[in-house]
Amino acid sequence: MNCWILFALSTITLWVVSLWRVLISSSSIPTEPPFLSNLNSSRSGRRKRNVLLLVAHPDDESMFFAPTILYLFSKGHNIHILCISKGDAEGKGNVRIEEIYRASAVLKVPRQQIKIIDHPELQDGFDKPWKPHLVAAFAEEEIEKHGIDTVITFDSYGVSGHPNHQDVHRGLCALVLGNTQKNIEAWELMEGNV
Repeated sequence: MNCWILFALSTITLWVVSLWRVLISSSSIPTEPPFLSNLNSSRSGRRKRNVLLLVAHPDDESMFFAPTILYLFSKGHNIHILCISKGDAEGKGNVRIEEIYRASAVLKVPRQQIKIIDHPELQDGFDKPWKPHLVAAFAEEEIEKHGIDTVITFDSYGVSGHPNHQDVHRGLCALVLGNTQKNIEAWELMEGNV
C-alpha cells in the first residue's frame, strides 16, 4: 500500500514540476517570430514587402506555411507562391493544382500570384531529384518579374525530409549564393517536432 502512495505522490510531483516548467518557459516565448519582426507592417507606414513562398508541391503552402502566409497577409505584405511541381506523383496533378488555388484563396493569396511549374525535370517523387540550378532559374524569374525582396522556403532537411523539399532549399541557396547584385532576404522554415 505504501508503495502505491509513494508512486502516486511521485507522479503528481513530477506532473506539477513539468507543468510549472512549461508555464514558465511559455511566458518567455516571443509573441512574434524574430524574422517576422523585420517585416514591418505597411499599415503602420513602413515598407510593404513582396514575398515569394517557394514550395515543391501543391499542399506545401497549407501543410507547412499557412500561419506564415496569414501573418504576412495580416501585416499588409504582398505574397506570391511559386510551386516547383504540380504534385503529379500519383497521377493527380490537375486535382492538386485546383487544391492549391482553393487553399490559397482561403489564405488570401490571389490566384494570379500563384505560379505552378510543370517541367519534365521537376516532377514530384522521392526518386526524382531536382537540379538546384533549374529551381534557381525559375525562382529568379519570379523574383525579377514581381520585384520580390523576401523569399521563404524549406530548411535543408526539407522539414518533412522529402527530397523535393530539400532540392527547393538547395535551389534557393544556389540562387542566393550566386546573386551578387540583388538585395534579397531568404528565410527557411526550420524543421521541428510536431
